[in-house]
Amino acid sequence: MVVEFRDYDDDELKHLQEVELMILKDVVDILDKHDLKYYLYGGSLLGAIRHNGFIPWDDDMDIMLFREDFDNALNILYNELPDKYDLIQMDYIDDCFGSLAKVSLKNTTFSRWYSSYVSYELGINIDLFPLDNISNNDFLGKLQHKAYVFFYQFVINSCIKVDMYTKFRTFLHHAAYHILNFIPVNRRTWKKLLTKEMTLFNNKKTDRVIVFFHRKYAPFQRDDFEPATKVKFGDFEVRIPKNYDNVLTQIYGDYMKIPPEEERANSAPEFIDFGEY
Repeated sequence: MVVEFRDYDDDELKHLQEVELMILKDVVDILDKHDLKYYLYGGSLLGAIRHNGFIPWDDDMDIMLFREDFDNALNILYNELPDKYDLIQMDYIDDCFGSLAKVSLKNTTFSRWYSSYVSYELGINIDLFPLDNISNNDFLGKLQHKAYVFFYQFVINSCIKVDMYTKFRTFLHHAAYHILNFIPVNRRTWKKLLTKEMTLFNNKKTDRVIVFFHRKYAPFQRDDFEPATKVKFGDFEVRIPKNYDNVLTQIYGDYMKIPPEEERANSAPEFIDFGEY
C-alpha cells in the first residue's frame, strides 16, 4: 500500500470547494424538507466562524447529526437524493467500512488510499457523522471510545484486503481478512458490533455526545447544540451549534489563531476528476 499525495494548485482547490458546496446545498435541501437537524462540523464549522466559508486550504465538507436524525437521514437520502449522487455507508455497501456516511457525486473521482481495494467508486463527496451519547463519567467515556477504535479495526480488516508496505505485513493483513470473514463471524457481524458499541448509551440520558469516528476523544455537551443558529457559508446559510465556541474549543483549542503557513497545506489525492462539473 503506497499512498502518494501531491499539492493542490489554487484553481483546483477552489473548484473542489465549489463542487462540495453544491453537494452540501442539495443534501441540506432534503434534510430541511424533513426537519432533520444537522450542524456543520470540524473544519467546516471552523471555516464558517473564522473565514465565513471554507478554510482557504481546506478540501472537505463535514456535517454531523444526532443519531436518530442520522439514521433517518440515511433512509431518506437513499430514496430522495438526485440520481447524480451515491450514498456510501457501511450498512448499504458490503465492503464499505466507514461508520460515517458520504454523499458522493457520480461520474467524478476523488481517489483515496483504499479506492483500488473496494467495489464502489468514490467521487467528490461530503461527510455526514453521527453524534452518539457517551457516558458522563470520563473513565467510562474514554473506555467506550477505545472500544470503538478497537472494533473499527476489525471492520476495516474484514472489509478490505490491502497490499501493505512489506510482503510480511501483507501476509498478516490478508490472513486477518480471511479469518475475520470466517462464517458465521463475518464483516456484517463486525459492523453490527461496531454500531452497538457506538450506540451503547443511546438509550440512556447523558449530558454528553461524541463523534466516534475521529480518534481524538472529544465529547461535547448536549446543551451546546440546540437551538441551533445559522451563519453564512459563502453564499449559503447553514446550521451550526448554539454554543459553537464550546464545540470548536473542544476540538481545536484556540481556534481563532491562524496556524503558521507551513501547517496550512492540505495534501491532494493522487487523482481527482471533476467530470462535467
